[in-house]
Amino acid sequence: MTYTVSRLLLLLLAFLPAVTTARNTHINTSPRPSWLVPWQPDLHKKPNANNIVDGYYLLLAEEQQHAELKTTYHHYIRQIVSEAGIQNGSEISVNYNPQYEKLSFHSIIIRRNGQEINRLPTASFKVLQQEQDLSRFIYSGTYTAFLILEDVRKGDQIEYSFSVTGTNPIFDNKIDVRLYQVTLEPIVNYYNNIITNPQRKLYFKPFNNAAMPQQRSWQGLTVYEWNRIEQKETDNTNNQPSWYNPFVRIQISEYNNWKEVAQWAQGVNTIPSPGEAVKRKITALKQSSGGNPETYLRQALRFVQDDIRYMGIEMGEYSHRANAPDKVLAQRFGDCKDKSLLLCTLLNANGINARMAYVNTDTKGTVSSLLPSPTAFNHAIVYATLGGKTYWLDATISYQRGQLAGFCEPDYQQALVITDTTTQLTPILKKNSGQLVIREKFTLPEAEGQDGSLQVTTSWFKEDADAQRAAMASASIWEKEKTFLRFYQKFYGEITTKDSLLLHDDPDSNILRIRESYLIHHLWKKDSSTNKLLFSLAAQSPSDILPYMTDEKRKTPLAIRYPYQQDYQVIIHTPVQWSLDQSPVHFKNEYYQFDFTSTVKGEQIILSYQLKTFQDHVPVAFLHQYTREIKEIQGTTSLDLTYKPAFMRAPNRPAVQGNWLAIVLVLLAMAVFSHLAILYYRHSILPVQHPLEPLPIGGWLSLLAIGLVFSPMFDFWYLCNADVFKYDVWVTVSSRKDLGNISLVQLYLIGEIIIKAFLLCYAILLAVLFFNRRDTFPFALATYYFITILYLFAGNHLSDYYFGEGGTQKNIWGQDSLVWPLARMALWIPYLRMSPRAKATFIMPHPALLRD
Repeated sequence: MTYTVSRLLLLLLAFLPAVTTARNTHINTSPRPSWLVPWQPDLHKKPNANNIVDGYYLLLAEEQQHAELKTTYHHYIRQIVSEAGIQNGSEISVNYNPQYEKLSFHSIIIRRNGQEINRLPTASFKVLQQEQDLSRFIYSGTYTAFLILEDVRKGDQIEYSFSVTGTNPIFDNKIDVRLYQVTLEPIVNYYNNIITNPQRKLYFKPFNNAAMPQQRSWQGLTVYEWNRIEQKETDNTNNQPSWYNPFVRIQISEYNNWKEVAQWAQGVNTIPSPGEAVKRKITALKQSSGGNPETYLRQALRFVQDDIRYMGIEMGEYSHRANAPDKVLAQRFGDCKDKSLLLCTLLNANGINARMAYVNTDTKGTVSSLLPSPTAFNHAIVYATLGGKTYWLDATISYQRGQLAGFCEPDYQQALVITDTTTQLTPILKKNSGQLVIREKFTLPEAEGQDGSLQVTTSWFKEDADAQRAAMASASIWEKEKTFLRFYQKFYGEITTKDSLLLHDDPDSNILRIRESYLIHHLWKKDSSTNKLLFSLAAQSPSDILPYMTDEKRKTPLAIRYPYQQDYQVIIHTPVQWSLDQSPVHFKNEYYQFDFTSTVKGEQIILSYQLKTFQDHVPVAFLHQYTREIKEIQGTTSLDLTYKPAFMRAPNRPAVQGNWLAIVLVLLAMAVFSHLAILYYRHSILPVQHPLEPLPIGGWLSLLAIGLVFSPMFDFWYLCNADVFKYDVWVTVSSRKDLGNISLVQLYLIGEIIIKAFLLCYAILLAVLFFNRRDTFPFALATYYFITILYLFAGNHLSDYYFGEGGTQKNIWGQDSLVWPLARMALWIPYLRMSPRAKATFIMPHPALLRD
């Protein structure tokens, strides 16, 4: 309550000039001006009925601007055609600034059934102060004269005219106009002109095929006229760049070049000599900076940014003229130009060259396509040089931290630096930018009813840290915790906060980190039909950066966030080893780069996302490709993990305990298969050839030799690490009621380990046959491939049937994949059968046959 009262008192003091102005808001009445250029409208014309909106149309819209008299005349005739028109067209409102403008009404007439009803004598205007920018702490002193017409009926014709006299004195009565030649409602008769002294030199620039004026002389003056306007439907296309303007319009300016604008700005906002209060602040800054110019600059910038709050009272000429630095320092508030001028004064006093610079935060770089004019800009910053380096400083940014070398240039792209030598715009080159690093770590529980956990660490760097620091300052930690929690609740439902937000701010490095910690209740969702457990992962979508779009016929550019750089990883700790197959995604073009990879490391899945933008929009010509790529990008943000928890540890059992029965069975099987391998080695299939001169192993057979050497090693490693050697696996399987016939499951596990032992012995036998160039090798190799493929096919299906998948799908390049044995069979079997070298290499019989 105290804060509110204090703020109201401050505003009352700030608005003391406005109180005087309010006395001048009286609305005058006067005859129609005598200086108007005559023109002949056709008041019998009618618009296309299909184009009428809101139940009325403008039969006439006339605007005449007499630059020499500083007066603009307006004349309108509304035709009410329906009950909706009574509701929407029975009010008259005019915006004006009583600081320098005078409003006079000439007529208010209602025509009904051939009669004219004069409403001007009885008009009761309400004058309201309209502050549309109040939410941005800007007060302009604009008022609205508002009249509600009584007794308006369907079919009525409402005609009214008024004049606004006066212009903002800050512009020295120079013409600077943007005339739109498009309307959202039908206008049957349209006329617009500018009346000037012939000595004035005006410059015109049309946009989107706008009409140039017709020029003629009238009563010793020059008249520029337009009488064409077109109706256009509202463009509902979202996510358009702020600088994009598709409307037909023409710009009229009396400024010849940017040098004239810079000279005007320098006269309006000259950097003054510091007053006593500013001198004291300069002395304090010099002492605290210890004579270091960089430290002085950072401290002066931080003082203006954080200690001088943003608020602008932009009435009259102060819409573009900055208040004196001593006044701003005393009141401790100011708008962009006030803060910039104060900062320039502080910096120049310590030998740091600093000048105010004008930019446009909306049109950005496209400001260079406009005619030179003061109103081409909507923001002021500071251009400073120190030690041969250039710095673009925005005094309205709060909580900017870090060293000068790490300062990020604002993305305003073009600036008019206010000096007496400026002749053109100066590019703002973006050299530094921020970065966002996110790590989401999920821990999946071992059983259906257990809780999972999520820990999120987010790091903001440079300008992203500045923005997040300001956001954190405007809300409590408790509010931020609720916001972050609601974000994850949208995806994971029953999730609660485990620990409070942990915030770490490193202002020197300009890095801000936040750590979140959550519990996810009932993380696993069970499918009753298959008894499989499901966890659906939802990675953070890039739609805030690259908007999701499916309209390939869009005719306007698409805005994307720039600059932006994100390094995002989702790390999932799983209760069992997982197999995963997600192909990498990589897109890089002139506008953005996106990279996605997925890796599996034991019981850990890592999804990595990299995103960087290079421009602030995607042009229309690229949208067809964009829609295709954004669909694929969105497809990487979701992942379903399903499995049957067959290999979970039994309660109260140690994590690893050997099953000696399985070990003995494997050793016995190895002994049997080794004996069978020896018997097979003695077998020969070719008659003994004399002389026996086999070719040495070479050529493509060298590659086969490498595979045959490493194959037994891999088989041995997989055999030793098999889960069936663990005692707790057998105990768990025995306790599982959902697996059906437990004996069949146990038989399957025994069979699988025996087959693995068989394949290991077979792999060793193949290596021996190969290097001895035995005649039985080609047939033995083909048989090995066939048995392997048959085993993998049957084994995979049985494993999925009993225990579920270990991921979304089998890895086509993993150890259980059919791809490799099929590929090897397709390569080596034809080669061994058809290659003359292979036929001449594998010809050796068993040595016993040679003795015979």
